[in-house]
Amino acid sequence: MDERVIKIVNDARWADGQTVRNRLDDITYNPMRSQEDFVMRLVRENASTEYGKKNGFKAIHNMDDYRRLVPLTTYSDYSEYIEHIANGKRNVLTAYLTEHISIWDCFKGLPQSRWSVQACYDYCCCAAFYVVGHHGYLTDGMTLNLVDNGLERLSSGVTIGSLLGRLLAKRDVDNKQVYVIPVDTAITEDTDLPYLEALYALKERDIMQAICDRYDKMVEMLRYIEKHWPQLADDIEQGNAYVKPDAERANAIREIMETHNIGTQIVEQLWPGLRCILVHDVDNLSASFELLRTYCGNNVHFVFTGISAPEGTFTTTLNLDDPQTVLIPDSVFYEFKPKDAASYNTLLTLDQLEIGRSYELVVSTLSGLYRYKTGKTFLVVGRYHDTPTVIIDKG
Repeated sequence: MDERVIKIVNDARWADGQTVRNRLDDITYNPMRSQEDFVMRLVRENASTEYGKKNGFKAIHNMDDYRRLVPLTTYSDYSEYIEHIANGKRNVLTAYLTEHISIWDCFKGLPQSRWSVQACYDYCCCAAFYVVGHHGYLTDGMTLNLVDNGLERLSSGVTIGSLLGRLLAKRDVDNKQVYVIPVDTAITEDTDLPYLEALYALKERDIMQAICDRYDKMVEMLRYIEKHWPQLADDIEQGNAYVKPDAERANAIREIMETHNIGTQIVEQLWPGLRCILVHDVDNLSASFELLRTYCGNNVHFVFTGISAPEGTFTTTLNLDDPQTVLIPDSVFYEFKPKDAASYNTLLTLDQLEIGRSYELVVSTLSGLYRYKTGKTFLVVGRYHDTPTVIIDKG
């Protein structure tokens, strides 16, 4: 572990986090000004795209024009456009460079422009680093990386896979000296990934935080360690193609695991400095999340980084251990259908939302989705400055 490099990276994370939080504090006081600016930027800069020409973007002069002239859409409205983008065609849905396609439901793909990728990094990663650092947990330890980094690159140069994995691989400074597992570790179809994750994680004692694109990845890893720790300890003692021999660490693991009861607190024993887990799948928190809390104990905190999906980054974190997140006024244009409304005839803007009510989300994004029906339903639970805070409505 190169402590100098880790300090440089974490100082940069803290600086980026402060910048993003300061911007968030500014735009959440008057969110509709940011929403109007966002819409007008979107139509102005994308008026000459195929989609902009088809839908008369040049005739749009304000947010009301946009909502009146641009139709509501679903995934099927974009399939042909997305195929052209994957083949390298420009100015299709957006004038912005498309650098990635996120895959969901195993086969559906949604393009990500360079600006939406940046928004995801700002509001999923930097905002989380701010919360971690604000509480004094952005220390000199390493970061356990439980994110799917497997990316495919098309002949057009566009990558396909997890957007979060794309972000980690794209950050040149966040290299193998910072992450466990190293971001540049080659993962193939033959790789025993659960073994590899558990091996790297156990080998490194000085871990300060973990990043998970799915929180149950952490649960799965801990269960794997409970079942296979004797072999893992032997491999760490002897060394192999992935890790150098470390008898001292192997013996420490054996001492911990020999007295461990399955399903009980273990995280602090294995990684004494681990204080935060960044969780990106807040859509899918379930009862099994309590098992992860049990494994972690009371001294490990969670940062729910916000509600994001291939369609966009919708909300961002505010506090430790709080699933309540705030809508982001400057990177998505939001419209809302009341959950009990029979149709989409009357959609609301974020300044019209009421605390305690649920709404289905319609978005326009930096990646070329326009008035797109996401199917996600949010429950409004409060406000941060003048901007609603929400959680996923599972009812």
